[in-house]
Amino acid sequence: MARSPRHVIRAAVAADAPGIADVCTRAYRATYRDLLPSSFVEDVITRFYDEDRVRSEVAPAPPHWLGYVVAAAGSPGERGSVLGAAGGAITGEGVGELYVLYLDPDRRGEGIGTRLLDHVTVQLRDHGAREMWVSVAEGNDRGVPFYRARGFVERGRVPMHTSEVSDGLWSLRMFRPLGGG
Repeated sequence: MARSPRHVIRAAVAADAPGIADVCTRAYRATYRDLLPSSFVEDVITRFYDEDRVRSEVAPAPPHWLGYVVAAAGSPGERGSVLGAAGGAITGEGVGELYVLYLDPDRRGEGIGTRLLDHVTVQLRDHGAREMWVSVAEGNDRGVPFYRARGFVERGRVPMHTSEVSDGLWSLRMFRPLGGG
């Protein structure tokens, strides 16, 4: 039985931090459990999706980090209300980066990821970005096709550098023009 796709996309608030940490942790494990070494997966989760770190990054930190946005099905802080989370930044003049986009693994296919990506795209464009980049783990058979279907093209391959255990792990650098700006 399909769940109702009813949700709102909004700026995250501090009360969403536990939900963001939870959804990112569950999604990261589900996405990478068969692709990356478990030590790498757990290191990334510990470093980036710890609830205290997420809480400290909920709000924008101009001029770069634009803050977390969430797909929410309930009130801030309500258990299970965060269905997905995303966040981006301005990394150079006219350049935006999507740093995170994860959703509840049980809610894939409902358009939540697309709506989160669209929201971050508008944020980046509103802050002067004319191009958008994302790094996707090589072999991520959900992420790579998702971004390709939304106009991203591969522009290179770089070593994953978010962990001390990243030897031999690669990310694809994907790009799409935003126009305007």
